[in-house]
Amino acid sequence: MREGDTVAVLGLGPVGLCAVQAAVAGGAIQVFAVDSVEQRLDLAARFGATPVHLTEGNPKAEVRGATEGRGADVVVEAVGHPAAVDSAISLARSAGTVSGIGVQVGKVEMNLGLAWLKGLDLRLGQANVIAHVDRVLSLLDSGKLDPTPLVTHHMKLDEAVEAYEIYDRREALKIILTP
Repeated sequence: MREGDTVAVLGLGPVGLCAVQAAVAGGAIQVFAVDSVEQRLDLAARFGATPVHLTEGNPKAEVRGATEGRGADVVVEAVGHPAAVDSAISLARSAGTVSGIGVQVGKVEMNLGLAWLKGLDLRLGQANVIAHVDRVLSLLDSGKLDPTPLVTHHMKLDEAVEAYEIYDRREALKIILTP
């Protein structure tokens, strides 16, 4: 992502919300945050993004409407689901970038033909944390990145089963378990 880019983030779990913060801190001109959980959309808005409800809104129309029909310069797929990969490809502008950071398990079908026609740069895989750690620590120190709102629950370690149940029901983003 470059300063001045339009960014769309699909999936607002902890990783997606961090991507929203990083895009805002990196100088994105506009950040669209796409999810179906209202609390996550609200948090993304607090971080400076434009929330777009996945099923009650129209992510493609909203992104294209804000970019004179071009699409987002960078689309971050933070869901880890094949449908999200296809959505990311459709939201990206020609010669844009799709960054797949959602964990994919097994084979995934995607519209490779559309990605090819658009000349997309597909960037997939885990982040090279070592390459970015100094910059991220600097952004944390300056307050431009703040992960504390992502922690929604503090629970005891012996409540771990309940913690996982809360997380599975999407009632929590991050839970800190203490002994």
